Order: sequence, then structure tokens, then C-alpha cells
Amino acid sequence: MAQPFYGDIQSYDIHTYWNNNNQGERQFAYNLREKVLKEFDRDIKNGDIRVYKFHDKPIGPHTLNMWELDFRKPELFVKLVPYFQLNHGKLSVLIHPRTSQGDLKDHTDHALWLGHKLRLDTSFLED
Repeated sequence: MAQPFYGDIQSYDIHTYWNNNNQGERQFAYNLREKVLKEFDRDIKNGDIRVYKFHDKPIGPHTLNMWELDFRKPELFVKLVPYFQLNHGKLSVLIHPRTSQGDLKDHTDHALWLGHKLRLDTSFLED
């Protein structure tokens, strides 16, 4: 049986952002998503990674366009985080846990960033 995440971490979300006014960034983000779909095909088909739609406008606390994936297995952390570290280019990427401490803490205090840290609209997030 696999080891659980540390503490009360249940899963992780990874958000990849781009500026919709920059066609190069949009295309890079789209291509990165396509690469993830191919590279992690088996984990996606098994339901161990969920990849969400490509949002062409900001949603929720996210002030730029983004696409998201999430995963619940700790052994995927050691694959996905290095993958994004080496492949995110100039895009900003938010990596945050899901804990019982709430969305606000998870998206801010517990967050990891690749690239530039973006300001989130925290009015959408509950304590």
C-alpha cells in the first residue's frame, strides 16, 4: 500500500496560467496540456489524474486563464511536479494541496509556484 501524503493533505491541484492576449502563451499552455495528456495517458485512463478543460477566461480565484489537473496519489507528486518544473516554460503554475484547513490556506499559505507568482482573487476562497 502506498504511503499517504504528509499531514492531512488529501490531494493536489496544479493550475497552469496564460494571458489570453498573448497568442504564444495560449498556444504554449495548450501544447503543454496536450503533452500531459499523452505523457500521463495511463494515469489519466486509470482515473489517478484528472485533467480539466482549457478555460479561455478567468474563473473563480484565478485572475488569468488556466487549465487544471488534480491527483490523489503521493507517488504521482514525484512525477508531476518535476514534469512541470522542466516543462512550464515561462508560464506561471500554481501547485497546491487540498487539506481540511480550507481553500484560502491551500491556495495561499500552502501553495508552491513555478514561474511568476500571480495574485489570486481570494474573495472566492473560504477560510
